[in-house]
Amino acid sequence: MASALAVGALISAAPSLAQVAQVVSSTPTTRVVEHAAGQAEIPASPQRIVALHNVFAEALAALGLSPVGSVDRPSGMPSQLAATLANTETVGSHSEPDLERVLTLAPDLILAQEKQHGDNYARLTAIAPTLLLNEPEAEWRDWYRGLGDALGQPEAAAAAIAAYDDKAAATKAELAAKRPDETVLLLRVREKDMRVYGGARRSGPVLYQDLGLNPHGLVPREEDHQEISFENLPELTADHIFIMVEDADKMTTIEQSDLWQRLPAVQAGHVYKVNIEPWNQSVGPISFAVIIDDVRAALL
Repeated sequence: MASALAVGALISAAPSLAQVAQVVSSTPTTRVVEHAAGQAEIPASPQRIVALHNVFAEALAALGLSPVGSVDRPSGMPSQLAATLANTETVGSHSEPDLERVLTLAPDLILAQEKQHGDNYARLTAIAPTLLLNEPEAEWRDWYRGLGDALGQPEAAAAAIAAYDDKAAATKAELAAKRPDETVLLLRVREKDMRVYGGARRSGPVLYQDLGLNPHGLVPREEDHQEISFENLPELTADHIFIMVEDADKMTTIEQSDLWQRLPAVQAGHVYKVNIEPWNQSVGPISFAVIIDDVRAALL
């Protein structure tokens, strides 16, 4: 397979930077939490939380909390979180949050990624107590339990995880009965490249672990993704192809090509376009439940 993909770039998954929040001590009004920057004293029941990444906004929503402020992406707030974030103020973009806007919201807690905002930690803590926690990689449940403990919501975290696991287990059983031997592949079409997504993070563990689907041979099981070129299209022989489209014009060109039209999934009508927001821009039971719903609609 390596020789066949010589024109593509193999992207290895980055080492896991996720750190689970750990409660060190607590009083009726405060809680000391271990996080990526050391220890922080935060309110025992924070009421005005600002989330500087989608993963935190989703986590708060899953815990039954609504942030007062959250960053967004060029397309706006993530669609799977729209209801929860209806009254949430935008505090700039995912890559460049507006810290002055954050200040005006008078938060009592800020949640941010260490690898993205570690250099701004002093500025953030000058606004409010801040926890730096990187996005969880393949295993997100312990990360959710740790955050639930830190925010005084352990029961809500456990309930969200259990509800997701029940949904995944039920769907896995149905898929095993109906699609026991069929293969699946997740493709992303960008302006600069095409990527086959693997099993290392985000949607990968949902597809290939929680739902027990069979990855096509081109799927890099231990990596985040693998770049492919137009010439690699004939190798996309999976029975089912899910696609995240970022460049519609490029996708149209691909769809009009003979190489694409000859693919087994295309000829069988087994190609499914999915929303990149839950599939590749967040982590947690809300987004992952959307992925399960999409898989069910396609395969069951």
